[in-house]
Amino acid sequence: MSSGFRHLVRIKSTDLPGPLPVHLGLSRISGVNRRLAHTIVRILGIPPTERIGSLTDASIKDIESMLSDPTNLGVPEWMLNRRKDRLTGKDIHLTEAQLILQNKQDIERYIRIRCRRGIRHQFNLKVRGQKTRTHGTVKGSTVGVTKRRR
Repeated sequence: MSSGFRHLVRIKSTDLPGPLPVHLGLSRISGVNRRLAHTIVRILGIPPTERIGSLTDASIKDIESMLSDPTNLGVPEWMLNRRKDRLTGKDIHLTEAQLILQNKQDIERYIRIRCRRGIRHQFNLKVRGQKTRTHGTVKGSTVGVTKRRR
């Protein structure tokens, strides 16, 4: 099935639409941003105007191997999304389910050690310093003018 145009291509357990350019389609994979996708396309020598649906099976396998271990094939370490991992101490790149699981484990660790970020996560509050007076409330009344009872 290497010849012909495919309207749906599966890379790293993600269905990507065939008409998209390769670097934009790769950025739809969780854990791959546009810069990393563009770098992967350049390293593998895929033309920038190439569509995902017209890729061969060999080039799809090359992309998957590149996403599983990008540093071995020339991606700089500063592009990885998990540098100096707490358990292994290595620079790794996580995608899809691994990324979601690692995120949950990090939040659970914050809650367990009772740091500020963990406490904010525990009470479903904003974590990164945003104001909470008017926005970000899931339930409760609004701040401002109240209706007059008749």
